[in-house]
Amino acid sequence: MNDKTISVPVLALAAAVTAANAVAQQGDPIETIEVTAQAANARSDIQRQRDSDKLIAVQTSDAIGELPDANVTEALQRMPGVFITRDQGEGRFVGVRGIDPNLNAATINGMALPAPESDSRAVAMDVIPSDLLASLEVSKTLTPDMSADSIGGAIEIKSLNALDHDGRNFKLSVENSYSELQEENSPKVAGKFTEVFELDGGRELGVAIAASHQEREFGSDNIETDGAWEMMEAADGSAAFGAPEIEQRDYTIARERTGLAANFDLRLSETSLLYLHSLYSDFSDTEERQRNEYKLDKGELQSISDSSASWSDARLKKSLKDRFEEQQILSLTAGGEHDLDLWGVEYALGYSHSEETEPHRRDTDFEQRGLELGYTSAGKIPNLAIGDVDAAMNPANYALDEIVIEDNFTDDEEVSFRIDIRRDIQLAGNPSELKFGLQQRNREKTGDLNATVYSGFGGDYTLADFAANNVDYGLAPFVGTGVDMGALNGFIDANLGSFEVEEADTALDSARDYVMSEDISALYVMNSVDFERASLVYGVRYERTDFEASGNRVIESNEPIPGAEEVAEDVYVSPETSASDYNHLFPSVNFKYDYNDNIVLRAAYTESLSRPSFGYLNPSAKETEYDEGELKVEAGDPELDPYESRNLDFSAEYYTDDLGMFSLGLFHKRIDNFAVVADVTSTMNGDFSEYAGSLPVDDAEILRPINGDTATLSGAELSWTRAFDNGLLLRANATFTDSEARLGLGPDAGRSDKAPLPLQSDLVGNFIVGYERDAFSLRLSTSFRGERLDEVNTEDAALDKYEDDHMQVDLSAKYDFANGVQLSFSGVNLTDEPMYFHNSGFNQQYEEYGPTYVLGVSYSTF
Repeated sequence: MNDKTISVPVLALAAAVTAANAVAQQGDPIETIEVTAQAANARSDIQRQRDSDKLIAVQTSDAIGELPDANVTEALQRMPGVFITRDQGEGRFVGVRGIDPNLNAATINGMALPAPESDSRAVAMDVIPSDLLASLEVSKTLTPDMSADSIGGAIEIKSLNALDHDGRNFKLSVENSYSELQEENSPKVAGKFTEVFELDGGRELGVAIAASHQEREFGSDNIETDGAWEMMEAADGSAAFGAPEIEQRDYTIARERTGLAANFDLRLSETSLLYLHSLYSDFSDTEERQRNEYKLDKGELQSISDSSASWSDARLKKSLKDRFEEQQILSLTAGGEHDLDLWGVEYALGYSHSEETEPHRRDTDFEQRGLELGYTSAGKIPNLAIGDVDAAMNPANYALDEIVIEDNFTDDEEVSFRIDIRRDIQLAGNPSELKFGLQQRNREKTGDLNATVYSGFGGDYTLADFAANNVDYGLAPFVGTGVDMGALNGFIDANLGSFEVEEADTALDSARDYVMSEDISALYVMNSVDFERASLVYGVRYERTDFEASGNRVIESNEPIPGAEEVAEDVYVSPETSASDYNHLFPSVNFKYDYNDNIVLRAAYTESLSRPSFGYLNPSAKETEYDEGELKVEAGDPELDPYESRNLDFSAEYYTDDLGMFSLGLFHKRIDNFAVVADVTSTMNGDFSEYAGSLPVDDAEILRPINGDTATLSGAELSWTRAFDNGLLLRANATFTDSEARLGLGPDAGRSDKAPLPLQSDLVGNFIVGYERDAFSLRLSTSFRGERLDEVNTEDAALDKYEDDHMQVDLSAKYDFANGVQLSFSGVNLTDEPMYFHNSGFNQQYEEYGPTYVLGVSYSTF
């Protein structure tokens, strides 16, 4: 008998296994198959996608570890159709198929994740370290046993499970990252442990514990304009679009992430399981921001062109933000799974809690007046100009103007229960499963905002009393010194009791607390049928939503507001409450057909919804001001309708015998009631009593979210994987989308009623080159997200705010020693890709982060 060793990178699918068996039967046995880890991980991901009855994308923990993705958000960006939004260069929120991240659902171990942010439904998944994961799964079509609150996609996070591994295993890793922009080093340590204990009666207890802690110091350089550019006319008669304000910002940031997962799975028998899964994440962000604010519109515009402008008697502010923010997420899930011959039951009780605290935030402003200011270019990075440079450089010319101290708290809590019952049956001679169940979710989100504004300090203090060294700012000269945070905090702590409180501003900023509760009750029934080469999953889900919101209407007015309490001079507060309920039926059909051993065809029709963001539903107005007949309001609307979507999906997947795959998917969504902020003044027919009571209103501007008319989103999704027997692995995916939204602004709007769907990108894509030979592996990845509409200007489409396209290049290299030790190196954002927002080519925000390099070592028995 001829012994033979075959070495191939396995992306093995069923056809490959069949071929191997055929060889063995012919008398040429295969003793061992050596596989490259990258290909094996890709194989695992793709096999799960192929086997699923719905359209999904999957990444297992091993595949996640091949790229330098520090958190869940960054790991998700590698999947087909998935894009991310970034904060300070780090991945934060996740979108699917170019759709707003607020329109996704996120669950961990089957239970919904709450959002720490005060305004958002989107979960900032950067608070969850990637080291705690077993897998990530994005469902692009839904089945009736899934919550319907997902128009973009449903993201499921599965944490580590010991029963997925044999015996005792552990991994410990240590790494250090280096920020080139800040020239700072940042350590990280992570570990995971699994053990399976054999108990009496054939029972098994699986214990899995994972922990991660990272301290990262980095920063960014930023230049931005505050608000949209607007048409301006100068004293010399010239006219052009101009920026009322331009800011230079330098950020120094320290972030800590601590994550802990502890999962206990008790296998009572082959057909019965009990479990308790928990995950805790703590994310803190310490930010020091030095800022120059060119307050151009406070002066007199002398001349202006498309690329330059100059003002006299303008102001220059120097500001320091000293902020510590902490976000915590806790998820607990207890449940069981039992197979009872033809019957089966699953149940789970979940508790999720998230909070965001911002204690003792301090914002301090110093101001100099009477300067000649302007800019000599208005492109991506405006070039600023100062008439009297010596005056602008002198810290003694900047008077201490204002100090704001805030203590803010947001809490989001959900208790949920679900039970699913299934019954094996025969349908027309085909094996089938009938499944039905119920789910209850009770959620409450609260916001407690507290700000104290100080404007008198018992003396004439200037920046010279707190001046720091010149700020290290890389985009342009940063005029003058910065603010010494230590000296300023020492002054505040020693003298706070003698400061003069600005009562009106304090009341305006502190009275906007809110409480919102949302109870969702759901029932469903579904049937799954397996044919010889096909499967069909169909059914219907019913959801009822009960929503209540309470807050305060706060208005600054020089006249008394009937029915409102005056809490400070010219500041009036009245309580606001709202309640609504709505019901929906969600039919869905998912069909899968194995055309042959290599081709899988899919089709699906689903209906889903997404509830408006909490910022839009908040009854506490952001701003309300009444002054001698003029009314200005920026408010929420707790009675907004949810987004409703009807979704069609078709896909064809080709799996090659030589270890590769290619898929093409087409999708179409019709979305009703999407929300957009609009000027609704003309729709109120002169009745402004909702905001001004019985006071006369001569001129008004009312901005609040409204339900738009209809939006459509159509697209194509391509995905390709190819492994070669020389160790090369290529993966590419691209999602092309096109959308059109009818904004519902009314006939008096100053712009077209049509626009792209907000936050939708026409192109999202990834390209990954992997190579593995023996103990060495290498991965180079490129992630691309196309330009997208960020904010709609309801008066002029030319002033719509867009986020520029973004392409990031990352590198990861690893070497595995025979004793379980691995040495790794990675580079993130190698090309120093910036973030850029603009409108019609004018700067809105430009920010650079620089590349980061990471060196690590780990030891693993997995």
